[in-house]
Amino acid sequence: MLGALAKLNRTQKACLALVLILPAPLIGVSCSFYLPPIRSIYTHEIEVGKIIWAAAKLWLIALPVVWLLFVDNGKLSWSPAKKKGIAAGLLWSIPVVLIIFATHWLAKGLLIDPEAKATIDELGISTPAKFFIFASAMSLGNSLMEEYVWRWFVFSKFKILVGVWPAIVLSAFFFTVHHIVIVWNIGSLWLVVLSSFGLFSGAIIWGWLYNKYNSIWPAWICHVAADTAIMCIIWWIITGT
Repeated sequence: MLGALAKLNRTQKACLALVLILPAPLIGVSCSFYLPPIRSIYTHEIEVGKIIWAAAKLWLIALPVVWLLFVDNGKLSWSPAKKKGIAAGLLWSIPVVLIIFATHWLAKGLLIDPEAKATIDELGISTPAKFFIFASAMSLGNSLMEEYVWRWFVFSKFKILVGVWPAIVLSAFFFTVHHIVIVWNIGSLWLVVLSSFGLFSGAIIWGWLYNKYNSIWPAWICHVAADTAIMCIIWWIITGT
């Protein structure tokens, strides 16, 4: 099957790759939040939603590599970055973090749902040790996975079809969509609106950084800074500070 896909032309490959990967994060996140567990014959509950979420994550990680090697006939790379790219990622981190903190401090009464703490508590991350592990995984690991998927794979496929700036905008849009489901479950409509704008704007910056420096690392540095700021805010919600 992969051999047959390799015979498609460049445009056809890009279209099919996008069809296969774009629905996965939205399906995974939606099932995780809204699909109820089912009881097995042994009376144990099976968290079907979480299983689908995990499967979607694996799909997001595996598909780009398989596609690169067996459909595009490419080679794996560590996406090396030059010093200018690293510096750009660091510099862009400053306004991004300041905007996130300023928005929280100015409007947290409007943004955070009173039930947000209960929703977070259900995740089992309310102790300092567990939260540190969670925050580290999200800020460092999940952000790297998202840059790998959205800025490298999705952006590169859209770029083939529509060119650089439309590709930056489209990859940012689809990056934002599944995050809306997550935010909806911990905040008000105002938070959904503002965070959607923030996520979209951040993804535009990260897409621009990736395209300019041809590396995921400048965008990842800025993404880590943004996620770290968000994790700080979540901890403040947990502790009531």
